[in-house]
Amino acid sequence: MPTSVVRQSLPKELTSYDLLKSLAVILMICDHIGYFFFPEEMWFRTLGRLCLPIWFFLIGYARGDEVSKLFWIGAGLVVFSSIIAGQFLFPLNILFTLAFMRKFRNGVAKYGLVSAQALRGMFFILFLLSFLSAVIVEYGSLAMLIALVGFIARRKEAVYERIERKYILMYVVAAFFTTYLMVGVQMPYMTGMQTLVLTLGYALLGVVLWRFKPMVFMDTRKYMAGSFVKIFQFMGRWSLEIYVVHIIALRIVAMIMIPERFPLLEWKIVDPNVLSIFIIH
Repeated sequence: MPTSVVRQSLPKELTSYDLLKSLAVILMICDHIGYFFFPEEMWFRTLGRLCLPIWFFLIGYARGDEVSKLFWIGAGLVVFSSIIAGQFLFPLNILFTLAFMRKFRNGVAKYGLVSAQALRGMFFILFLLSFLSAVIVEYGSLAMLIALVGFIARRKEAVYERIERKYILMYVVAAFFTTYLMVGVQMPYMTGMQTLVLTLGYALLGVVLWRFKPMVFMDTRKYMAGSFVKIFQFMGRWSLEIYVVHIIALRIVAMIMIPERFPLLEWKIVDPNVLSIFIIH
């Protein structure tokens, strides 16, 4: 989710980042429309959940680890809108998750990419911490499993010098499979077809993201309408603003249309659905 400063240096042509982020934005909006207005229709959520590994991967794939003031402001506005709409304070929204991932990504990679044994150990640490950290920020340390895949994907040859390729691929498969399982568990219910779509979606995303490379597509207007190019660039380069504006707008509409689900200022400290994992039935 680039800042305005970074946007000024982006090429005028369409890039692979634009296309990947556009896909994530479309899936994200689909997920949120389902959450707010069609909670009983799981197709919105099934397709929407596919945006998560894309955002997590891109955080790991990025060169820098800086978090702009605009990012923190956006995260704070989303928290404020959650309180106004009678939802909950914790876990903090996904922007906080992405921000913390940026800050801790290099440290995780430093200790986890020393050897195959260290990589296995880091996998289990992140997985076990996810149950507690998910109460603090959305998805918790589980998000770092995919972020580490992104970090490795950009530096494959350097990582292969320390860890055999087969162990890296085993980690990639395990990271996507674990994230898929945890996302599936959080769904209220899914039909067999929805489960199949989610499964195949995560498998396909794993392959696509692992093979992802920064690319600039020259002369795209020869085979794509200029308006489509601009739309993809807008979604790819303003994804932070799109997230903040659309989530606030959806909450305002939901408060008006469904006040019983989104009562004004009747917020909770912690999402009870997150706390349920600690309750023994």
